[in-house]
Amino acid sequence: MFESASTLAVYVTDMARAKKFYTEVLKLEISADLGPELCFLKAKSGEFTVYLRAGHKPHTADSKTSRLGFFLRSKESAAETLVQLKAAGVKVLQDEPEQVADDTACFQFEDPDGNIIDVAGSL
Repeated sequence: MFESASTLAVYVTDMARAKKFYTEVLKLEISADLGPELCFLKAKSGEFTVYLRAGHKPHTADSKTSRLGFFLRSKESAAETLVQLKAAGVKVLQDEPEQVADDTACFQFEDPDGNIIDVAGSL
């Protein structure tokens, strides 16, 4: 039925804060800024876009809460990406990446609204 995902929807409370986080910390680029409640961002690779929608109340979440997560694949190893995010002041939910395959490790972090984002990277 489905073959891939092209756009990830992220619901946020504060658009200015979300744009700053997703562009400055995660290094996505704005592709369409459609006012105070709607913005599209794209990965430099062009492989996916993020749809930010403001005006939503966040729910409390943790790594055990039911949710729809998405994996961001990093160029660097998972451990290097974790260190970079921590250095940028991002709330990372694990002390180190967890190995999930022979050559892949994963960890989770939160955006400013508490949305949990999964990262997959090499060991």
